[in-house]
Amino acid sequence: MSNVQLRILEEQDLAHILKWRNSERIKQYMYSDKEISWEEHLQWYQQMKVDPSKKVFIFLTDDLPLGLVQFYDINDQHNRCYWGFYIGEETAPAGSGTKMATLAINHMIDLGIRKICAEVITTNRPSLNFHQKLGFQIEGRFKRHIRKDKKYYDVISLALFQDEWKVRKERFHEGNYNRT
Repeated sequence: MSNVQLRILEEQDLAHILKWRNSERIKQYMYSDKEISWEEHLQWYQQMKVDPSKKVFIFLTDDLPLGLVQFYDINDQHNRCYWGFYIGEETAPAGSGTKMATLAINHMIDLGIRKICAEVITTNRPSLNFHQKLGFQIEGRFKRHIRKDKKYYDVISLALFQDEWKVRKERFHEGNYNRT
């Protein structure tokens, strides 16, 4: 079994993340497919570091960075947040996304989050299927919600609740993962 873990994003990770985020494979499913400059990326990192409503992690297997998962709009009053993620390395082993998601969801549930929300562009069928595999339920649809390539696209709103995850996660039991 590979050693998998989540680690808080560090400045040393930024070059990897920017490369991943600017790859066509990743940005085609983002709200914005604009090329991100180093300066914009650094500014995002500096803001993220001081914002208590955000947590960004690097997913590693055998100490090799494979992906990123972030939680944002973390709301302590309502015990909910949003999340986004991607496996950046094209050569990541099969199942890496499920391992990363399981670690990340468990971490947030352990912190007391009762609802994790997601938004998926309708053109990203693999992500929609993946969310549903994890137990996320569709809560709604934002019609013509984002504009890319001079077209408007719908966005699907999904959510996973703490109590439902505790029942469902047995299906994704992959061993003892570490998070630091």
